[in-house]
Amino acid sequence: MLKLKIAVLFTVTCLFSSWAWAHTAGPSPEALWKEVQILQKTHAIMPGSTPFQLGSRTVDPYTVDLANTLAISTIKKAGGILKVTRYSNGSLVVKENYNAHKQLVGVTAMLKAAKYDPSDRNWIMAAYDPTGKVLAYGKVGSCIACHVLVRHQDLVFAPPPTQLLPITTWKAFFSKQEMNPAYVTQIQKHPEAVVQ
Repeated sequence: MLKLKIAVLFTVTCLFSSWAWAHTAGPSPEALWKEVQILQKTHAIMPGSTPFQLGSRTVDPYTVDLANTLAISTIKKAGGILKVTRYSNGSLVVKENYNAHKQLVGVTAMLKAAKYDPSDRNWIMAAYDPTGKVLAYGKVGSCIACHVLVRHQDLVFAPPPTQLLPITTWKAFFSKQEMNPAYVTQIQKHPEAVVQ
């Protein structure tokens, strides 16, 4: 019974927050962090994702993708991330990044807020350290420039190995970092999954 109450509270909280953001220019970075924490506490894994899946960088070789109720509903209705053409306003997707010891080292988030930035599909981009300190927020050009590779999926990547970045594109965005050798192996093993 307690689990049911927690699930109902989570759903109502996410739906209320998502509805409120869907009709505004978006929350503050701190308010968005609180919503990210709700997804973390409830382990709201994005459909198609798995805990501690492969990350592309050596600094954070493991990732976990989370999503709120609206994003999950959109993905399920479309039949998977690759088939989504437009996420509902209020959708929130989160990527937790973990080091080799599976310790959280960073969090990135995308929130769809109506009228926020129509030229970039109204996504607010955010990056936080593990404590919630804001590293980037808003119209983050470097995030948009990479995510535009999957514009047909409303800028949301499917988790590896379903979709993988080409090595040349990856190096252009992370020129001062090392690529995870396991990720390179996945690119070689699944060339059909490399984003074109």
